Amino acid sequence: MAASSLLRSLTRHARGASAYHHHHKTWSPFSTAAAAAAGARDEARRGFPGLGPTAKGEKARVVVLGTGWAGSRLLKDLDTSGYDVVCVAPRNHMVFTPLLASTCVGTLEFRSIAEPVVRIQPAVSKSPGSYFLLARCTGVNPDAHTIDCETVTDGEKDTLEPRKFKVAYDKLVFACGAEALTFGIRGVAEHAIFLREVHHAQEIRRKLLLNLMLSDVPGLSEEEKRRLLHCVVVGGGPTGVEFSGELSDFIMRDVKQRYSHVKDYIRVTLIEANEILSSFDVRLRQYATDQLIKSGVRLVRGTVKDVQPTKLILDNGEEVPYGLLVWSTGVGASPFVKSLPFPKSPGGRIGVDEWLRVPSVRDVYAIGDCSGFLESTGKDDLPALAQVAERQGKYLASLLNRAMKAGGGHANSEAEADPGPPFVYKHLGSMATVGRYKALVDLRQSKESKGISLAGFVSFLIWRSAYLTRVVSWRNRFYVAINWLTTLLFGRDISRI
Repeated sequence: MAASSLLRSLTRHARGASAYHHHHKTWSPFSTAAAAAAGARDEARRGFPGLGPTAKGEKARVVVLGTGWAGSRLLKDLDTSGYDVVCVAPRNHMVFTPLLASTCVGTLEFRSIAEPVVRIQPAVSKSPGSYFLLARCTGVNPDAHTIDCETVTDGEKDTLEPRKFKVAYDKLVFACGAEALTFGIRGVAEHAIFLREVHHAQEIRRKLLLNLMLSDVPGLSEEEKRRLLHCVVVGGGPTGVEFSGELSDFIMRDVKQRYSHVKDYIRVTLIEANEILSSFDVRLRQYATDQLIKSGVRLVRGTVKDVQPTKLILDNGEEVPYGLLVWSTGVGASPFVKSLPFPKSPGGRIGVDEWLRVPSVRDVYAIGDCSGFLESTGKDDLPALAQVAERQGKYLASLLNRAMKAGGGHANSEAEADPGPPFVYKHLGSMATVGRYKALVDLRQSKESKGISLAGFVSFLIWRSAYLTRVVSWRNRFYVAINWLTTLLFGRDISRI
């Protein structure tokens, strides 16, 4: 039914292309419906079918690229009574990233932190003109108000070749996130595992459990056993610290009971070039350091210069053998974002003004980790945090809803709506868990300001309560609560599936 509905929509939009009075004429140079239909058929024969421009009397179309924090919040809050929504992304779910580290060691199950797009915005599965398209955007034509897309078939066997198609938009929102920074260090992409997606967590869990089982094989040398069971985390930000804490908890509470033959070989090393948790209060940083050391995590200050299949080399020449290498050193602009024909912020992201608009073109916006303020605004790039992205998505949904109600929802609309107040970000604070039922809560608005900062078991309860309430749906809140209770009563699941 969904496929036939999409096919009918593609046909309808192709036929109505010439009647679209809001777009530039570059979409169809013909003036008659027959010529437009012929053009559409020619386009299809060349292998580029797609969703054509919206016709007069139809809802305006908002195309959202991405299903991260920013894109998902935008999808949730958009008024679908006045907009058709088309989401184009390589994954059909949002990941609740603050709890991603917990899935690596079995504290939580993967499905508990993944929220399907159709639950976030039901219109993409119910409304005739709204869709979720499993694809990547490969290019944009701002003059024609179209994007080029290619379907995603990564990792699937016996699938068709990727299909290319176009999607016309009235409003286009880039919410495609960022990618992990490797700083050009040789071997990182080939040998390290990042921790940004569910499949990364799955890979870490499989690798960790595989190494545990391989280390029990008779005849393995002491040196090789120590290498296999050495888990190295590079990056002392919240993700790296939380993963190290979860891993040390897993070792102390589960591995030493169920893998007693190798319990004295497994260890965790956290490598950071500067201070761990540099954005937190000094007192909290020291508390985190003490807790990690108490949990058996070795802290190393240094910079990685080279990564090889079984070891990495630091700037002081020290060689660090590893069996599992997790890389968590921040994020930066992706090659796709760098390739876009828009001005960039000083950090290389898509440049936006105070209303999150891309000022060099009409009807294009950027939110989340892929966007940054242009130098002309006098504002610094905001940190790549979930709370920043979510609030930008909420703000932009409100802006677009107001524009639609004022008659400015369609592309190049003559009825320009007042955009309202500019986007202002107010930091709500930071939290991180360090294992052993301990956490940090820093409620200062900036590093320089004063505010409440807590550490210990009470902070752990605050951390869990806050994230449990932030999980998108009641369904996943129930899953997370049950997973936590199951882990407390029976320990973590160590099945390698």
